[in-house]
Amino acid sequence: MRKGEIKLTILVDNNADDGLSTEHGFSLWIETASQRILFDTGQGPALPGNACALEYDLSQADILVLSHGHYDHTGGVPHVLNVNPGIPVYCHAGTFVPRYSIRTEGGAKDISMPQQSSAALVGLPSRQIHWVAEPQLIQSDIGISGPIPRSHVFEDTGGPFFLDPKSQRPDLLDDDQALLIQTDRGLVIIVGCCHSGLLNTVDHIRRVSGIDKIRGIVGGLHLQHAPAQRLEKTYRAILDWDVEFLVPSHCTGKDVVSSMLGTFGDKVQRGRGGLTLVI
Repeated sequence: MRKGEIKLTILVDNNADDGLSTEHGFSLWIETASQRILFDTGQGPALPGNACALEYDLSQADILVLSHGHYDHTGGVPHVLNVNPGIPVYCHAGTFVPRYSIRTEGGAKDISMPQQSSAALVGLPSRQIHWVAEPQLIQSDIGISGPIPRSHVFEDTGGPFFLDPKSQRPDLLDDDQALLIQTDRGLVIIVGCCHSGLLNTVDHIRRVSGIDKIRGIVGGLHLQHAPAQRLEKTYRAILDWDVEFLVPSHCTGKDVVSSMLGTFGDKVQRGRGGLTLVI
């Protein structure tokens, strides 16, 4: 790696290059000249084989960052801690709460962090797990957003999410957070599912970083069930930001990704396991 160069590789996604496993989940490898960061771990089964096939050694990761506490982002935690037992972990305390997706036709589905993952994290020494309650840098040019305020009320969490199986307590996913990378041409923002909403996330990161220019966005955007009005406002914002690249992945929704390709052209790359960007 050359100084100032940043390499992003999707290890786990709903789609993947030939020879790689797919699953409903997300994991991203971030590599700089001085540090290797694993952002999310997918559901678990796809991560070890894909990392090996792509020649990324999970035992050499320097930091693990968890975007939020859903199973499809935290299922690979036990494997990561098994091969890399001393890795520092950054997450919000709310990552551990029980949570459910409840649709009338399917009943309550438990989408919490898997028990094995939570047990592995709770068993870590206190010095190894870092509770993220506010924005913080993890190296000079890479930071974690911390909890994201919801000032754009038209952006909901993207699904029927609850903290109980009887749908009495809505889950606002207060633990949702993003990663920000400062480059010489603006911010690159990494999201897991963007449950806080893309405009809320970008506004917050601009405010805490003091940097207005958004260079690129990578990750799941949870827009599959978004109404047309929300999509229109989101697209207008992306046009205003004048991003260089957009990599909608995981939970964005196939139709929305196709729509983004039609709207933003070659600025968009479909997220998939094996996709690598060098910044």
